[in-house]
Amino acid sequence: MELANMDLTQEKWLPVLLFSGARKKVSLPELLDDDIADVDYPRADFQGAAWQMLIGLLQCAVAPASGDDWEERWNSGIDPGAWAQGLRALAPALQFGEQKPAFLQSFEPLDSESGPIAGLLIDAPGGNTLKLNKDHFVKRGGVERICPHCAVMALFAVQTNSPAGGAGYRVGMRGGGPLTTLVVPRQEDAFPLWKKLWLNVLVQEEAPSPAHYPLIFPWLAPTKTSEKPGNIVTEENAHPLQAYWGMPRRIEIDFARTQAGQCDLCGEPHPRLLSDMRSKNYGVQYDGWLHPFSPYRQALKDSAAPWLALKGQPGGLSYKDWLGLMLEADDRFNKILPATVVRQLYRDSVEVPVGLWCFAWDMDNAKARCWYQHRIPLARVAHDEAFTDVLKLILPLASEALSILRSAFKSAWFEYPKEAKADFSMLDIAFWQETERDFRTLLEALIAEPRTTSADTRRALRDWERALHRYLLHAFDRDVLTNVDCPADILLRQINARRMLEGTYIKSKTRNALLALALEKKETTHV
Repeated sequence: MELANMDLTQEKWLPVLLFSGARKKVSLPELLDDDIADVDYPRADFQGAAWQMLIGLLQCAVAPASGDDWEERWNSGIDPGAWAQGLRALAPALQFGEQKPAFLQSFEPLDSESGPIAGLLIDAPGGNTLKLNKDHFVKRGGVERICPHCAVMALFAVQTNSPAGGAGYRVGMRGGGPLTTLVVPRQEDAFPLWKKLWLNVLVQEEAPSPAHYPLIFPWLAPTKTSEKPGNIVTEENAHPLQAYWGMPRRIEIDFARTQAGQCDLCGEPHPRLLSDMRSKNYGVQYDGWLHPFSPYRQALKDSAAPWLALKGQPGGLSYKDWLGLMLEADDRFNKILPATVVRQLYRDSVEVPVGLWCFAWDMDNAKARCWYQHRIPLARVAHDEAFTDVLKLILPLASEALSILRSAFKSAWFEYPKEAKADFSMLDIAFWQETERDFRTLLEALIAEPRTTSADTRRALRDWERALHRYLLHAFDRDVLTNVDCPADILLRQINARRMLEGTYIKSKTRNALLALALEKKETTHV
């Protein structure tokens, strides 16, 4: 016998953390409670997914019609009646269970074989990994039964981050493992959750009507499968709000086989734990979307090239990536476009110090290698040429310094360095991580006053350059000059490499241009 679906607009299914430190579950209408500090999931990727889902709900239910409307709700709050009414309108799309249509599940029954519910988790070992007994780091059997409340967010997370999974298993709207950048207050504990989410809600002149819902929520209509070439979903043949509700995977959770017990994810008891699911290839294939939460890149040499969402990378983000996340910028190969929510923020008049919460899975096709997340300060100086001009010296100098350090290591380690091959990935990661603190100090000074007419800004530039110089010598000494019994000829080679390191860095044109910018301005006296 089919059981009634769980209505996500009424069920107390969302785990939250209160400012008091208490934890509880709330329904969506209760989201506007000023006592709620954050969502409270046991997995970092679920935290990120929950923010994206809740922002999407706010966008669909109570989006502001103008910048003034946005600011009014920021200052005075979202009307609880309007929020409840908006949720009631969305209720047909927010039913989770066995009866179709069901939230983020295939509209049609799937005739494929059942598999473990752990298949909803991005980092769970896949079928081939299990077959070859390669689940060394993430073991099988860790997650066998989950409660429906966790299953909701697991579904959303896998659809949002959907990686490559074999023939016909479509990646998410932004590709597998997309980088998400959400705007957050710098003092996050000073604002309730709804207000933090509101920073990422976009102005939307026209509210969606129920007639639009099948084009926004793809599980409300027969799946637009992609067996045949060309059956692609774009912003032109869908609705722009489907960006928040992409469904590349055809998934059907088995609600017929449940049992009571404790959820393997949240640890809470539930009478109907889920253990099985079905999936099938050739789900929705997306193309040409600019998702509001992700930065994008386009090849500089081809203005007709597609915009591609940035992805998670080994080692995570480093501050060399920050400029493109904040402002439109170019690197040697690509034009970088910040996320829409970041670009909108520059048009808002709310004077709150903000930063970016950046997160992503680092994926190797279907294999999740690591989850990375970062908090970075956001400079609201989008059109300030002084700020960008200074950063265009700082970041290239850091990259050049790293290149000089690599060359010095090769000269110290190898008799014929030009012919030698070495893996410097760990050196690169260490460099960006270990010099980030000094860069953050400099960035704070530039955000406060980007013009080099300020004595404090010039001093911050000089301090940062000196810290970079010291780091190069320290890193070389730490990792090369370590053997007290080093043979004389090798020691001489290492000392010469160190001299080359310092000499090349001091002669750098980028360094000298930066120091010229940071020179103390001497006052002239008139006789």
